Amino acid sequence: MTVTIGGFDFMCTHIDLKRELRRTDIRYNTQGDMLIDLVRRKYRLEVTFGLLTALEIEALRANCEKIFVKVGFDSPEGRLVREFHVMNEPAPIITTVNDVNLYGGVKIVFMEK
Repeated sequence: MTVTIGGFDFMCTHIDLKRELRRTDIRYNTQGDMLIDLVRRKYRLEVTFGLLTALEIEALRANCEKIFVKVGFDSPEGRLVREFHVMNEPAPIITTVNDVNLYGGVKIVFMEK
């Protein structure tokens, strides 16, 4: 499975894709009743990576530095490219295999802009 982040393809082990309702405008009338307008459906994307090399984790972090990043992923509608906000820092756990440092436990949560 691949996911494209900022124009670069990354191999991942698991993608969890959900569509959520986001209320973007909440107002109250004179009686105090809540009026909700402009309800939108947005994607929430959780991407879990396998072991990454130092170069891969460096590229991943560099592409997630911006507030909004373009992410390409497979969905029921086909391959989509949307702008997402990075919800967390890609913080890896270092694992040493045959004297090579590999980075695991990397999971990134994206929320559509």
